[in-house]
Amino acid sequence: MVLQRRDLILFILIFAFIMGFCILLGGVSFSKEQISYVFNPFASLIPTMATGNKDYELPLPIPSTITTEIDQIRLDLEQVTVHKYYIIYSVIYGDQSHTAYHLFLTDLKREDLSLDDVSEIWLETNTGVRIDEIAEPTIYDYPEDQPLKWKIGIIAKFPYQSSREEHKLFFRYQGKVYELTGIQY
Repeated sequence: MVLQRRDLILFILIFAFIMGFCILLGGVSFSKEQISYVFNPFASLIPTMATGNKDYELPLPIPSTITTEIDQIRLDLEQVTVHKYYIIYSVIYGDQSHTAYHLFLTDLKREDLSLDDVSEIWLETNTGVRIDEIAEPTIYDYPEDQPLKWKIGIIAKFPYQSSREEHKLFFRYQGKVYELTGIQY
């Protein structure tokens, strides 16, 4: 069976119409730009143990360049990641752009930390302006596959800012306020 020219043109037009309709249905397209500022690239490289030997001592992680400690509990700023989202061809409005602060809380005595005791995180500029989170923080045991229980990770999202002058981060854990100073990106 040989397709005539008219049948081929009709097939192409129907195919183009169907593809256009599919693109229209899935017309929400996102584009993302991400920039990370790393303050300690090696602190998250903790060897994990695959054995149940309790006598095996893991080394404590190296502190970040931006760190603070209260009562043998250390808070480290590992990185700041700026996420800029662009919504293209959409009738949906909303901006998911944000700046994420990746923190680690470590008990230097290797005692268990409670994920539920993290209560609030905020930023403060040099002029005293308080900047609150735009979403609840993501809190997880570190590492997720074999949790140490004495180290937890926290990801706090703040309003999008491509760069920010020197500022402070405040973190409340078990009623104590940890202050990280000298943050700038």
